[in-house]
Amino acid sequence: MARPVQMRCIEKRGSYTAGGIRWAARAVGGLLAALVLSIVFCHAFSPEGLPNPFTQPAGVAFELLGLAITWVGLIVAWKLEGVGGVMIIAGQLAFHIIERRLWLSTMGEFFDLAGILFLLSWWLSVKSVQTSCEARE
Repeated sequence: MARPVQMRCIEKRGSYTAGGIRWAARAVGGLLAALVLSIVFCHAFSPEGLPNPFTQPAGVAFELLGLAITWVGLIVAWKLEGVGGVMIIAGQLAFHIIERRLWLSTMGEFFDLAGILFLLSWWLSVKSVQTSCEARE
């Protein structure tokens, strides 16, 4: 009786370029996430406390929502680059629309850069998926 042949397949995702872009995005995103968290903690422990988003003008409330979406996207992007990148870009898009300006500030553009790098890393890793199989008895 013949033995069944088993196939062992290995899927390789990404390339060195995608890996480099991924870690650049993680470095920029991690620093920005830490910066936002430190600003929130500083406000939380200040005498005035955190601002209530429901008592703010509508534009400020939506900007706070955009910042929250951006921050969550920076965290999510470490595991799901495409989803996190879209969240970062969506949160920053809220800022750009509310402020009615393409250029916000130097710091604001770093958030855009992180989102673009995460999306580029995701696209390169999806584009360069390679599968190799070998027969085993």
